Amino acid sequence: MKVIELQNIYFSYSDRVILEDINLAVEKGEYLALIGPNGSGKTTLVKLILGLMEPVCGKVLVFGTPLKQFKDWHRLGYVPQRAVLNNGFPVTVREAAAAGRFGRIGLCRKLKREDWEAVEEALEMVGLLSLQHKPLLELSGGQQQRVFIARALAGHPDILILDEPQVGLDDRYLYDFYCLLKQLKKERAITIFIVSHDIGEIGSWADRIICLNKKVLYQGTPREVLNPAKLKDVYGMNLYAAN
Repeated sequence: MKVIELQNIYFSYSDRVILEDINLAVEKGEYLALIGPNGSGKTTLVKLILGLMEPVCGKVLVFGTPLKQFKDWHRLGYVPQRAVLNNGFPVTVREAAAAGRFGRIGLCRKLKREDWEAVEEALEMVGLLSLQHKPLLELSGGQQQRVFIARALAGHPDILILDEPQVGLDDRYLYDFYCLLKQLKKERAITIFIVSHDIGEIGSWADRIICLNKKVLYQGTPREVLNPAKLKDVYGMNLYAAN
């Protein structure tokens, strides 16, 4: 079953083409990674899927429904590269993660016991339950990013979309983070769609990799895609030699 489909997508800013003739589908329960150089259109593509931008032409479908008709946004969890914090708005770790429940229950609704249980479960998954009453602004950047991952998980989404969420995570947690995604896929059948710059690491975890540079240049299993010739074509340089 296709849970996300992009059909003939074009997107541009003024006369600058960002995405050109994008056709791809994400299958239910798949762990898909999107890679490409800076400026290749990865974040733009994510925003098109989330309905934050509209394509110049083409169609985006989620669970088979065009975005303009799609209503069940609680089925999608989203973790941005780096969430923007308002220093004048104090909030605890628990309260920040709880924001992920409102997509499911509705804005301004009072959270019930099962909602708080979902929040605590999500915080436990990311290793921050013991800090749930601590002010969010007192956490390190990496810990804050884990809170935003918990916020996305608290809504019990069917699809988890992550835009380079590993930025700011220290090496000690990074392996656990990838294990968590694999666990969610296996135990909850959550579809994982992750934008990553960590080519070496993501190749050990993803089922399929999409190589993007304005166009979809390659897609396939890590073994099929992650070779020097194709990566040089995508990035315009020999990454293996650079390392």
